[in-house]
Amino acid sequence: MPGSNNTAALQQTQKVLGLYRKLLKIGKAMPTETRQALVLARVKGDFRANAAEKDPIEIEGMIQLAELQVDNLEIQRDHLTELAKNPNLIIPVDIHKNASPRVSRFMRGPPLSWERKAAQEAKDKVRQQQQQLSKADNPRHGSPGHVCKSGKH
Repeated sequence: MPGSNNTAALQQTQKVLGLYRKLLKIGKAMPTETRQALVLARVKGDFRANAAEKDPIEIEGMIQLAELQVDNLEIQRDHLTELAKNPNLIIPVDIHKNASPRVSRFMRGPPLSWERKAAQEAKDKVRQQQQQLSKADNPRHGSPGHVCKSGKH
């Protein structure tokens, strides 16, 4: 029956759109702006990346994954909201320690701000080390009254 395929596709499309709206709603309800932005970017990126998919079996697998993500994000939202209520809670996290840019299957795009900052800090650290090494090679270099005759400058 040709009409039943169209009906099934329409139902699948409605289900996908419903999950998309639900994920966006959960993302907007996250307790911090950072978490909101992260969740919304990942949801939008995932749905855009798979918008051209036509295989109903593949789409059904993605629907199941999205339903699982709805459950996970609801648990995260509730947990983080509860934690945010405690004014005495301090979470010591150094997000820059051992930070390396990573490509997630959820988010393909420009690096996050903390990744850009970590990369810049790493470049600055290398530059400082190089400067210290060049000063160690020539102890008079940079001292008051020093005139550089080596032509390196």
